[in-house]
Amino acid sequence: MKSSQQILRLPVLSIEEGKQIGEVRHLVLNPQQGKIDFILVEDKTWYFGLKAMAFNAIQGIGEFALTVAGRSSLSVLSECAGLIDLLENNICLSGIKVLSKKGRLVGSISEYFINDNTGDIIGCQLIPVNSEKPAGMIPKKLILTYGCDFLVVEEGVEEKLVAELQEENIADNWENSTKTKDTAAVPAIGKQPAEALKHFEEQQRQYLLGRKVTMRIVADNGEVVAEDGETITDEIIERAKAADRYIQLTMNIRE
Repeated sequence: MKSSQQILRLPVLSIEEGKQIGEVRHLVLNPQQGKIDFILVEDKTWYFGLKAMAFNAIQGIGEFALTVAGRSSLSVLSECAGLIDLLENNICLSGIKVLSKKGRLVGSISEYFINDNTGDIIGCQLIPVNSEKPAGMIPKKLILTYGCDFLVVEEGVEEKLVAELQEENIADNWENSTKTKDTAAVPAIGKQPAEALKHFEEQQRQYLLGRKVTMRIVADNGEVVAEDGETITDEIIERAKAADRYIQLTMNIRE
């Protein structure tokens, strides 16, 4: 199980090439099925627009990266059947208002959680009306409609919130989802995503060390992560990771 924030901005790693091919920018919800069908990715040719990939093309979602078989997993948006219709729905769960079946405003959603094997929405974190703190989780079974303006839930949902979400039938769902994945082109390393990620991270670190930064990188709090022309060190890499500027660092370097 992963929260949306654990997936957004993750580097996308090609197992075939052992390199980063993009960054996760958006999760595309299928409101009829209550699951994530596609992920939008920004690559180095961002000026041509975002790329898309089907959720079932994902090999794994780790703490450091999201892995796919290869660059062929990415497509232009118009080539993905059904994607444009889903994007036109413009459904964003984070921040959406929650309405009860009888039309009562319950609160808003601060975060949502998915089964990282299947893409199914497991539940949403509720912030009640007139409160700034989460009250608990709305399980998927209590959600009636995923709308562009409101998330419609069962009446009395406040009394049915849970502290922790449960992934029901995860084994069966995972077995079924893997049957739809094209794994023919995945090398043996694809069976060991954790080792692949660790190896990739170390390779990328060694590649960065000693190179020059081509722009001034600043954290959200105004702290300077790296100056233009500064030589990259282990300290700068760790500082960039802590400030959520690691991707920006990797894409703005020279020898």
